[in-house]
Amino acid sequence: MLIKTRSIALHRFAYSDSSFIVKALTEESGIISFIVKGGKRKESPFKGALDPLSLSEVVFRQNPSTELQFIKEATIINWRKDMRDSLMNLAIAQVMAEIVLRYAPQGVPLPDEFALLNEALSKLDSPTASEFIFAQWLLDISDLWGYHLDLGECMRCERPLTEPAADFFPETGGLICKHCLGVQQARARKDTLLGLWELRQTAKESGERPQKLSGRVFVENALLSYLRSHIGFLKEIHSLSWLQEVRKLCSAQ
Repeated sequence: MLIKTRSIALHRFAYSDSSFIVKALTEESGIISFIVKGGKRKESPFKGALDPLSLSEVVFRQNPSTELQFIKEATIINWRKDMRDSLMNLAIAQVMAEIVLRYAPQGVPLPDEFALLNEALSKLDSPTASEFIFAQWLLDISDLWGYHLDLGECMRCERPLTEPAADFFPETGGLICKHCLGVQQARARKDTLLGLWELRQTAKESGERPQKLSGRVFVENALLSYLRSHIGFLKEIHSLSWLQEVRKLCSAQ
């Protein structure tokens, strides 16, 4: 069956001296592994279209009896130049792509995952991209995969939060209020709790997300821990170490 669909290249690696294997998230068929013969050649018709994180339109004949699919055509839609010009945005995009590649269901259509990732990458493809994008994507992908995190109420007493939570428990999945925490010592950082409050509160009141989050890194790490705890098994996200190095580099400037 010949399929024409939009795709986002998640990962690419060498197959031979002249060819690539590309793992891509497609709008119609989920995660597909393409063999791109001659993809390394200067005259390749696929040049740029299957670069990691690029949005393209691909045409391929799906063969259910083999894992590798032969791609017939690939036309670039958005190479995301502004995102690539920002080391931080590029590092964040690589982490999101790897999470989808490692954790998303295999062998099934993933239209919602495609829409969420494409939207987040489009927002990162801006020199003035806001800092909430990764945190919001983690919330949205967790919700899509059945791990809803309610930032608006205490998980113990179920009362609405009227101020930043007193603690956050990623392994059990929720925030608790000061009353329920009592005299216990909070484990979460104050910056994490304030950032989660800002992420929720700004959208609730104005329909917009903040340009900056208090404790951005702590918020992202907390949501990553939440997602990985609820998936039920842990796979190492290799691009996280690169993101951490980029954060150190950017903070030193």
